[in-house]
Amino acid sequence: MAKCTFLLLLVIGALIGSKAQTPTLLRDAIWGEFPSVVQVKTPRENQFCLGTVLNENHVLTSAFCVLRYDRMRVFPARLVRVVGGDINVAPVAYTRQTRTAHHIFVHENYRPHTFENNIAVIRLAEPFHLPSNAIEPAPIRMRIVPDTHPCDVVTWYRPAGIEVNPGLEIPRQQAFNVNIRNRDACAAERRTELSVQESAICTYTTTTMNVVQGDPMFCEGELTSIQSFTFLPPGQQPQPQPNLVSTQVRFYIHWINSQLNRTQPMPEGWNPVEF
Repeated sequence: MAKCTFLLLLVIGALIGSKAQTPTLLRDAIWGEFPSVVQVKTPRENQFCLGTVLNENHVLTSAFCVLRYDRMRVFPARLVRVVGGDINVAPVAYTRQTRTAHHIFVHENYRPHTFENNIAVIRLAEPFHLPSNAIEPAPIRMRIVPDTHPCDVVTWYRPAGIEVNPGLEIPRQQAFNVNIRNRDACAAERRTELSVQESAICTYTTTTMNVVQGDPMFCEGELTSIQSFTFLPPGQQPQPQPNLVSTQVRFYIHWINSQLNRTQPMPEGWNPVEF
C-alpha cells in the first residue's frame, strides 16, 4: 500500500512539474551568443524581421517576412537587405556585414491564412565573408525536442518610438526562455480549424512576448524552429499562458537543401492567396 501511495505521489509530482516553468525573462543578447541570427530589412515600415544563416550565401526566414502588406506578392529581391555580424542598430559594429538579396524563394505551399509552410530562403547577391568572429551558419536540430524542454527564442527589440529615449530605445537583439509544450494539449486549446500541424512545435511563456514571424528558436544551441503565430488559450483563472507556435526546421530540410542549388527564380506574379 505504501509503495502504491509513493508511486501515485511521483506521478502527481511529474504532472505538476510538467506545468511548472521558470519565469520567462527577456534579456539583451550578448556578442557571440547567437552568431547565426541576422536582420532581414524590407520596405515594410518599422519592420525588423530576423533570419538565420544557413551558409555564406543563404539565409532562412519566414514567408511572412518577405511578403508585401497584402501578403500576395514577394518583395523584389533588390529591396531586401540582410545585416549580419551585429546585435544593435547603432552604433555600427566593425564586424557588421550588409548584403542585398539576389533571389527570394518562398515555400510553394505557403498558406498565409493558416500559417502553414511559413518558410523562405534568401539567396544573397554577395556571400558573407566566413569564417568571421561574428557570423556563422546555424547547426540545425534534427532530433525530437521532448515536452517541457527549455529553449531560447531570439527576437528583435522594436520600440514604438526610438526618438523618445535614444540611449535606451535602440533596436537590438534580445532573447527569452521558453519551454516546449505538448502539441496535442496546445492544439486542444486552439479550438479552431487552424490546427497545430505535426511540423509545428508549441511553446509557452509566463508572459506575453513581442515576437514576429521568422524569429528563431534554439534548443541546446541548435536551430530548432522559426516563429509562425501566437495565441492565447481560452480564458481561465489564473491568466492563461501565451502559446507560441513555430515551424520545425527539420521537417523542411529537404526543401531547404533544394533551394540552395535552385537555378530558377520564383514564378513571376506568384501569389500564395490564389492557391
